[in-house]
Amino acid sequence: MKKYFALFAFAFCFSGVTKAQDDLAAMMSNDAPELVKATFKTTRLNMGHSIETVGAHDLDVRISHVFGSVGSNYGGGIHNMYGFDQIANIRIAFEYGINSRLTAAVGRSKGFGQQHEMWDGYLKYRLIRQMTDKKHPVSVTLFGSVTTTSMAASTDSTSPVSFQNGAQRLQYCAQALIARKFNSNFSVQLMPTYLHRNYVAYGDNNDLFAMGFAARYKFSKRSAIIVDYFMPFSEYFDNMRQAGNYYNPLGIGYEIETGGHVFHLTIVNTGGLTEQDFLVNSNTPLIKSMDNPAKYLGLRLGFNISRPFTIY
Repeated sequence: MKKYFALFAFAFCFSGVTKAQDDLAAMMSNDAPELVKATFKTTRLNMGHSIETVGAHDLDVRISHVFGSVGSNYGGGIHNMYGFDQIANIRIAFEYGINSRLTAAVGRSKGFGQQHEMWDGYLKYRLIRQMTDKKHPVSVTLFGSVTTTSMAASTDSTSPVSFQNGAQRLQYCAQALIARKFNSNFSVQLMPTYLHRNYVAYGDNNDLFAMGFAARYKFSKRSAIIVDYFMPFSEYFDNMRQAGNYYNPLGIGYEIETGGHVFHLTIVNTGGLTEQDFLVNSNTPLIKSMDNPAKYLGLRLGFNISRPFTIY
């Protein structure tokens, strides 16, 4: 699966870069450099975050859903309407633009792994913005989040949710989101990620490093394809992967822009809706076998809705 995704990502990037020089030359024809806008359309990708922040004094209300797996071997199939009868996760969030660079947000999600009743909050700050001159070739946004859970602690002392105090319920994530818009249609982003969990399962590590990759290709005035992918660097998850119990998080989405909303129709292999959830709870492949796809499709369908409001 990794080999095929790498080939797909390379071809995807190459097709966009071929137009980059001509488009950038046109963008740089003016004497004064300008800010490069709309590297991504919204603050989120299929799973992770984009470099974008909410506009100053705007409120972005976001609702996200992920359904059950499609394949019958993973609990889907015709009797569960290929996953639509099973809501794996749902999240509602409110993102507020303190100014044009800084966004603060809070959210509540059902939770996908062993942790449920999850609450999250985060800050995003646009440190560097890409401009049409050669001195500012990329945009950089810093992201930091914290999650906790209000679920009842397990009485099983060996469980990773047998919390003894409030501090053990906390998880933290920090990212540097680095993106470049090559032309009016094509953007890419890298996401070096650090995740710290105060309480984990036996054999797991509290600290987890991962690298994320994302790309967006706009093929019409109001439509685009978005891909995001994360690779954790962890012996624990390497062993889980070899045992067939973990797959690197992958999302493929179709973005539709309307007058006031942005819709993402997504295909993912995880039910997590925050970094603390999807990075460690990705337990099915998109496709395990083409011999019987109705049985071995581990992919999950979902959607995200973004609706911004201007407060003042």
